[in-house]
Amino acid sequence: MRRKWRTIRKSLRGVSSAIKTIFGMPDYDRYVQHWYATHAAPGIFPMTEREYYMYALRERYEKGGVTRCC
Repeated sequence: MRRKWRTIRKSLRGVSSAIKTIFGMPDYDRYVQHWYATHAAPGIFPMTEREYYMYALRERYEKGGVTRCC
């Protein structure tokens, strides 16, 4: 039974991640996975969730360029 719930939760996280990607929302879980896979080093830590969202908002709205497809 626990294995079934784990599978369901994992599937829901995947769906959530896909929806966030489609709508251009930042995905903190994906960022953390990427960070640990490529940038991890002793004594260095990834951004907190709040820092990450603030960074994503600045990147999206303060660049001055077009942030939409059409």
